[in-house]
Amino acid sequence: MQDKSFRVIVIGAGPAGLYLAKALSAANIDYVVLERGPSTFLERGNHLLIFPHTVRLLHQIGLYDEAKKRSYTLRRKIDMTKSGYVLSDYSIWHQLEEKHGYPTMPIQRYDVLQMLHNSFSNRERVIKTEAKAISIKETDQGVEVELEDGTVEIGSVVVGADGVHGMTRKYIEEAMSKTATEATGTPLLDIPTTSQYYSIYAEGTNTKKIPSRIFYETRDTGRAIQLGADNDMLRIVMYKKLPQQMTGPVSYTEDQMEELAKSFFDMAVAPGITLGEIWPDFHKHTARLVNQNEGFAKHWHTGRVVIISDASVCTSSVNGLGVNCGLHSAAALANQLQKAVSSSAGSPSPEALKGAFARYQHIRAGELKAIYNTAYSTMRQMAWDSWKDWFIDRFLKRWIGPDFFVKKYLHPLVCKGQILSYVPFEDVPAPLPWKWNPDVKVSENKNPEPSVVEQAQ
Repeated sequence: MQDKSFRVIVIGAGPAGLYLAKALSAANIDYVVLERGPSTFLERGNHLLIFPHTVRLLHQIGLYDEAKKRSYTLRRKIDMTKSGYVLSDYSIWHQLEEKHGYPTMPIQRYDVLQMLHNSFSNRERVIKTEAKAISIKETDQGVEVELEDGTVEIGSVVVGADGVHGMTRKYIEEAMSKTATEATGTPLLDIPTTSQYYSIYAEGTNTKKIPSRIFYETRDTGRAIQLGADNDMLRIVMYKKLPQQMTGPVSYTEDQMEELAKSFFDMAVAPGITLGEIWPDFHKHTARLVNQNEGFAKHWHTGRVVIISDASVCTSSVNGLGVNCGLHSAAALANQLQKAVSSSAGSPSPEALKGAFARYQHIRAGELKAIYNTAYSTMRQMAWDSWKDWFIDRFLKRWIGPDFFVKKYLHPLVCKGQILSYVPFEDVPAPLPWKWNPDVKVSENKNPEPSVVEQAQ
């Protein structure tokens, strides 16, 4: 039975929003997810890399096997110049799995959304589509979210998982600025999210039989390509520097996408194969051109409203960690909410909630800042943004060696992955220990881990 005295309103049914809903369900906390669109998943979107610590999160809520069915195993990474000259060839993905027990999973965003959506046995009740939130009202007793159709959702807190340009982040910025103005007479302005690069995401048919299980990465001045092959399927991301820095949401046409794609035709996507040779094999109706947003929100919460995922920190997709960051932030927030609710008989005070939000931001901000900075520099190094970036990528990284990066950066990052403290499960054995583990053991609960989540629904 869920505790009806405390209710969370989640705005946004992306990966982080749906994962948070699963985590709240496992904590016996009542919730509703509001999605402005007609569906929680569409046959288009980004290609994602689910790193081992995030696969572990999916394992904990019973979705590991389903994720494996929708993905494939990566083994090697090949870095090249635009001519196809190989700069390095190394087994980064194999090294990660060997040390952490879980694989790195390349997967489509819509597959992650569909997988999460289908795992809710009561999805018609707890996930509301075509529910666009237009305003939030906070009181000492709770929150009210007004929808575009005139209805109002009433709850205890709002969690914004509605993206970098979503209304929840804007609400927090305006609320904090109003508070600062009342206190000092000077408004408090947040740092805007900007875009200096844009990208084409597409998938297609592997007619050229490019070898599978290899992640190809091609670099050149002002542009770069990442490509992965899974037997008959190809998935590609192209990056190019924008003519000028941009802010705010931007929509592009299919003609603009095609024009940009032509500027990559001469670049190798694999040794001996250029983009121009395989671009006709990509599915244009699901491909899209979008800006690469980069930004780090200063304020993540008010008294009863808090943001996660891209709404709080938005990095370029170049290092594949964006969705991973979102799910781990959702897990950290769920842990704080579960503790606040369970320690107050289901009715945490405004002070307790504010403390929970502050601890969540403190836990995540330092790690996310490091990831944000790394993604920021990696994007510019891969696209040779300056002579310094060119030198680092072309020579210094090759001299140091990719194994150094894996050992000094990726292994520690993965080991520090979040976990739901209140959900027991059988972990996959691994040589490197995890920093965080559930506070409860499987032996303390008769039910296996998938049932813990489903029973809570």
